[in-house]
Amino acid sequence: MEFLNKIRDFVQDLEEKDFYKYLGITLLVFVAILSFMVYRYYSNVNYYKDLIEGGEGINEQREELVNILKRSAVVKRQKKEVDEILKKEEDFKIIGYFNDLLKKLKLSSYKKDENVMQKELDENYKMSELNARLVSMDMKQLCELLKELEDKKRINIKSLEIKRSQKKKGAIDVDIIISTLLPKASGTT
Repeated sequence: MEFLNKIRDFVQDLEEKDFYKYLGITLLVFVAILSFMVYRYYSNVNYYKDLIEGGEGINEQREELVNILKRSAVVKRQKKEVDEILKKEEDFKIIGYFNDLLKKLKLSSYKKDENVMQKELDENYKMSELNARLVSMDMKQLCELLKELEDKKRINIKSLEIKRSQKKKGAIDVDIIISTLLPKASGTT
């Protein structure tokens, strides 16, 4: 109580000019403290609001994780399908298949050259790739060939380049690259 009496006595002894000066300083300090508290409150509210709404990426990370899990399931399903296709034709040879297909479609005479390369993909598979050049064909023959290749699930058409034939008018030259997967244990081409 004595502390309050000292403050009251101090205020009563002040002149009016000094009283208003001290009152203004006190109010200014009070307003500054109050403003700082309001600023801190709203900045904390906005920070936590952004955090809840995913401003820091929580929801984005959750969505990314869901997408990764979906892709993983798709990859596992595709691997299972590939393994089933590979088991159906264990002794598959891409060059033999391609030559048989050309004979079936009566296109063997259009084949100029071909070569086969193998690449290792991972610990389970290798890829066999056939580069072939067919010259002086017409578009109908090419369409029939492409349809047959597309119907074969084991074959993937990697590249197709069509040029106007230099030797025969109205004909085309075709450079095609097809590939297939092979199990690593198998030594087939």
